[in-house]
Amino acid sequence: MSSKKSDCDITVVVGTIIVFALPLTLLIPEFSLWDVVPKVQVIRFHVLSQHLTWPQLNAVLVGLLSVLFCLYLEIRKRKLDDMVEKVLTVSKVTDATMEVERDRQTAAMKACVDLLDSTVEHYEHLMLLKDDLRNSERTNKQQPPAIEPSGSDV
Repeated sequence: MSSKKSDCDITVVVGTIIVFALPLTLLIPEFSLWDVVPKVQVIRFHVLSQHLTWPQLNAVLVGLLSVLFCLYLEIRKRKLDDMVEKVLTVSKVTDATMEVERDRQTAAMKACVDLLDSTVEHYEHLMLLKDDLRNSERTNKQQPPAIEPSGSDV
């Protein structure tokens, strides 16, 4: 496959030209597609030559080509619908995965916030203990030295 694919396929262009140009040929008096098509003598099917006129054959040909073109378009439409359905399925799965990931990230963020809160609480306790230690050291330093009786005085 070529990497650069045009929007118009040759079959679509030819089909469109045939479907829209053939009815215009019915507007031209004394014109028949059978004048353009190489002549083939029908020997066994005399019914066609006896009961159908050239404009009727042209109309049948236009109708047949229109039906075939519509069938071709319906086949392409169904292929496109299948592709769209696959894309929508993938999109739904992606949305579900993103929702699960979002929930997981929310839970992780909540755990981080809880951990941060407990860390702050522990830090506050440590700061209070540090202040208590400083105060107790100050009170210990402000006391006068204790006088102990010596062994010779006794």
